[in-house]
Amino acid sequence: MSRRVLFLSLASAVVLTPLIGHSQSSRTQASQQSTPAARVTFAETIAPIVYANCVTCHRPGEAAPFPLISYEDVAKRGALIAKVTESRYMPPWHADPGFGEFVGERRLTDVQIATIAAWVKQGMPRGDETRMPKPPEFPADGWRMGQPDLILEMPIAFEVPASGPDVFRNFVIPTKLTEDKWVRGIEFRPTARKVVHHALFAQVPGGSRANLDGVDGRPGFGGLSAVGFMDRTDPGLGGWVPGAQPAMFTEGIVSRLPKGSDFLLQVHFHPSGKAESEKSLIGIYFAKDGGHKDLASVQLPA
Repeated sequence: MSRRVLFLSLASAVVLTPLIGHSQSSRTQASQQSTPAARVTFAETIAPIVYANCVTCHRPGEAAPFPLISYEDVAKRGALIAKVTESRYMPPWHADPGFGEFVGERRLTDVQIATIAAWVKQGMPRGDETRMPKPPEFPADGWRMGQPDLILEMPIAFEVPASGPDVFRNFVIPTKLTEDKWVRGIEFRPTARKVVHHALFAQVPGGSRANLDGVDGRPGFGGLSAVGFMDRTDPGLGGWVPGAQPAMFTEGIVSRLPKGSDFLLQVHFHPSGKAESEKSLIGIYFAKDGGHKDLASVQLPA
């Protein structure tokens, strides 16, 4: 089986697809056409940009500190939105342009950034409400990729203190698989999104971390290590960061999850000033059979 590499950025979740040619020319054209139309309204122009690029995080229950769903939500913070998009601080995406195409790329075009700035300068007109697009809809059960084949949950919640240094914690979750499976996608759902900085996934032999789990009286075990990346005896299964959109692996790429194995979840917690309790859910999606390429992960820290 050949090996294909999944690149994970800890600044924003990135799955690198084959380099299919530079997109520099298209970006150059966009830059040259960065002057928006004379009149910009929320209903017709701004709402589609916000709904496509912001609402996945800026909605109730997600990591973002405020919603951006209604006209009032967006207009209240119009100047701030113009500032953070112009600097490309938002949407969060640290990869430089011109080096290939990425699945799940979260980058506004020059035209979109200029359009937001123009809307704010024009006084943020609402526009014709009959032309407002519908806000994005999200599944009631929370699973963006549909019902998983296997749902894992941290057996005991981990208490994150209100303050103090960042915490790196590893949690071992038995899969209880009775046969080998081939993973084609993973969806991670933290419960305390405001304190989860990122998470890494790997699979380890069943019981191999039992002597570490809970030895300090708390769930899991401490330590910062490149889970699943540097040690190929513990194959990586990808990871998650706020703003990451769940997606199946590229067609034909899978990762073997052996029977009886444990799922190793490493979470980086960043205290927020409020004590939080984390009890993550992991949804795993299986392929019917093995793929043609085996998943390998490489960490790209920001």
